[in-house]
Amino acid sequence: MKSYFFILVFILSLTTSCKSEKKSEIDLVTKELPLHNKRVLILGNSITQHGHYVDFIEYYLRKQYTDNQLDIISIGLSSETISGTSEDQREYPRPNVRTRLDKALTEIKPDLVIACYGMNDGNYHPLDSLRFQEYKTGISELKTKVEGINAQLILMTPTIFDPNPIEERVSKDGEKHEYWHPYYKYNDVLEAYADWLLSIETNALQVIDLHHHLGPILAEMKTIKADSTFIPDGVHPNKIGHLYMAQKILKDLYPEISIEHPIAEIEFLKTDSLYSLVSKRRELRSEGWRNYVGYTKNGETIKWDSISATKTEVEKLDKAIENLLSK
Repeated sequence: MKSYFFILVFILSLTTSCKSEKKSEIDLVTKELPLHNKRVLILGNSITQHGHYVDFIEYYLRKQYTDNQLDIISIGLSSETISGTSEDQREYPRPNVRTRLDKALTEIKPDLVIACYGMNDGNYHPLDSLRFQEYKTGISELKTKVEGINAQLILMTPTIFDPNPIEERVSKDGEKHEYWHPYYKYNDVLEAYADWLLSIETNALQVIDLHHHLGPILAEMKTIKADSTFIPDGVHPNKIGHLYMAQKILKDLYPEISIEHPIAEIEFLKTDSLYSLVSKRRELRSEGWRNYVGYTKNGETIKWDSISATKTEVEKLDKAIENLLSK
């Protein structure tokens, strides 16, 4: 079954992969390196805390641009929202990024903030006007605060929900809805959130549309084999899903970078020393900064007094990465 899935994704990768640009086009887009030579803060929920898409982005950027500084700090937090809403049945409210946003901006001092919220914000219920308004309010507050420190903001639409792998525990209309019993049409809610984000895009506010990128890929997979998915629990993309996310992000920000065959790339990266170091560095740095900024979740407050130990370990990994790239 696993080998069949690999073959399926490989076939799909031939039609969904990023394509290389002509050199004249590359010369135009590489004049601007959107994530380089600045401090980048990435905010999000558990998908960002898992961090695989951040690993992939860093890996390809480090390989492509060895002479430019890359400084990405990703502090995604599981269960977090930007709306501040939670399911009624939860013992503790979901974490709200707005309670740690000021601290994150003050301590990290980003030049660019990338944020991906929405998956938890609908609380796994049908579309609700009050929840939706709280989401819009949260996004507006994020925008105001990022602009207040003269930083740039890039928003990402929420990823997709696949009810098929968890069809035995989804909830229908009129039934109780919660994380463990999500609304079976919850992807429609996420689409509404995604469409609204796209509607507020301007020249000054970029929106990377993960939702409408991932949807057709998943749909094509299911036409080949109905129970295929890259979201095995309905909510969290696996590594293949994260690579599709990274593919879209890079396509929008660095269209000269091509990820031709995602399944082949996943297999290759399992033995790639640079990827291993980049992933270890991202995970260590994410945990350190997330805990240093601090957060409250499930009734427990986490707050480290110092970030110095994390910085020391990151410096060691920086040297190891530099040595690999200089060979």
